[in-house]
Amino acid sequence: MKAFAVSAEAVLVKNKTSASKSEILYLKDAIENNDATAFSHIASIAKTYRDSAVGLAVLPVPKELAADNLMLINAMMRISGITSDFARADTDPLATMLALQQYPQAAINLGNAFIHIGTIYADAGISLPPGAPGASFVNLIKNIADKQASTKKP
Repeated sequence: MKAFAVSAEAVLVKNKTSASKSEILYLKDAIENNDATAFSHIASIAKTYRDSAVGLAVLPVPKELAADNLMLINAMMRISGITSDFARADTDPLATMLALQQYPQAAINLGNAFIHIGTIYADAGISLPPGAPGASFVNLIKNIADKQASTKKP
């Protein structure tokens, strides 16, 4: 399972986007601020999700993770399609409106896949400390939660 975490993390790192905001924030910039450059960022984010899903799909997966890895791949592909529809807001606003309706559930599915994967590792007694190969993949949701907790105002 550790080897899978290392390989999965490598896929995500390889396909990292240079975007500095989320697809939703770029869509807001495009719509509200007429920022035409936002569309290229949105398309880049969609490609990142798609390429990551494809990369994860070719990895050998431990049987304990098979169902959740498939859930992760499907969620990433779904988010990729939705995000691609965001990138067409200026030419196909209806597709973007439909994508906006689907986005919340798709984002929940993506988060749940990472939560399940982290839980499987924890239940198996596999702990990867920060900085260890594979740790950012296994601990993704925990790291996000910790970061959000540390930035909350008292």
